Amino acid sequence: MTILEKNGVITPEMDKTNIEFEFDVPAGVSSFGIDFSYSPKTLENEDEALRLVSAALEKYLGRDNGKEPRDFLPVNNLITISLDDPAGYRGAAHRQPNEQHIVIDEKNSSPGFSNRKVPAGKWRVMLNVHCCVCNVNYNLKISGGEE
Repeated sequence: MTILEKNGVITPEMDKTNIEFEFDVPAGVSSFGIDFSYSPKTLENEDEALRLVSAALEKYLGRDNGKEPRDFLPVNNLITISLDDPAGYRGAAHRQPNEQHIVIDEKNSSPGFSNRKVPAGKWRVMLNVHCCVCNVNYNLKISGGEE
């Protein structure tokens, strides 16, 4: 059963933010999966990537830092997932891949998430936008299994 499905676009103006979605887990659901993907993973415009790297090097290391911007390519987008259940923080998947499958279960949750009973009620999933350097399309689907 599909519990939540969201698709959208994250823009560079949303960098360093969290995008939150509330969803209801009905009684009888003992586990669920979160499928999350986004693209592009890498900023394909090399000129723009070099401009961003050069600006960051100057900001953090000063103008004459001796670093070659090309050594820091590619520039990647990074968006991760964190989750709250009705009792509070359930865990996070701060991983690099732009396609992820996460399992929430009483005994076999994916690494980063607590193994405990899946209670019915209001849950929250957050897209943690660590780095967004170009428009990024995302797909989020939460599907539940009944006992």
